[in-house]
Amino acid sequence: MNNIDILCLGVGKGASYVMKGISSTSFVILINGEPKLLIDAGAGVALSCLKYLDGIIPSTIYITHNHMDHTGDLPIMLNILSNLGGKPRVLGHADVLDIVKTYRMHDPTVNINQLAEWVAPQHDGLIDAGNGLEIRPIKTKHSYLCYGILLYYKGINILGYSADSPYDENLFREITKQPNAIIDARDYGTHDHSSFEEVQDFAKLVPDCSIWIVHYEQTRFIFTKSNIKLMYEGQLIRLHSDSSV
Repeated sequence: MNNIDILCLGVGKGASYVMKGISSTSFVILINGEPKLLIDAGAGVALSCLKYLDGIIPSTIYITHNHMDHTGDLPIMLNILSNLGGKPRVLGHADVLDIVKTYRMHDPTVNINQLAEWVAPQHDGLIDAGNGLEIRPIKTKHSYLCYGILLYYKGINILGYSADSPYDENLFREITKQPNAIIDARDYGTHDHSSFEEVQDFAKLVPDCSIWIVHYEQTRFIFTKSNIKLMYEGQLIRLHSDSSV
């Protein structure tokens, strides 16, 4: 049997790590307890890997967009992984990867194509993340180019993630077709982020989907819908069990 879990490495927002030492929002997908796929690598995430993964940084990393709280630790992570003798894989939409390589990874002394393999979707729109995992990037409504994910294991829907986005019913309906969904939200909505109230109102439309809220840093908000909860740093959630193996 293969158990697929998601471990939360942080729920921080833009200035969370710099101002308060709270890790940026990030997750890792585990298969039978082994870290296989890191989703975003913002400021503080490398230390969260030390804390929750016994120092292991997954060598396959998906990037949603190039803001500091999603890619701030990426250059040092890639150097660490490269120095260990491997060649890490950075996954993402082609346009996002171009931005990351041009701006986040800018260093005339480094050949970034030797440092890492940069992997965009194939013609079918999917990225092979290895170990039976596949990702379909899904564009969000964030003002900076951003792609969330639909995650599959051996062709089975297991997770949707909005990444950074204001409330958008079409986007949310797409990611909540999966049994589990992660949505970025704040106490008060903005042009780039949903509000808790907006997501709670939406949750009643998809009662069979378990919705987890991230990117809020800290809040006292209490959700009243049973299928929506705050995700917290260090939390482990079972996404799928493959009983056929």
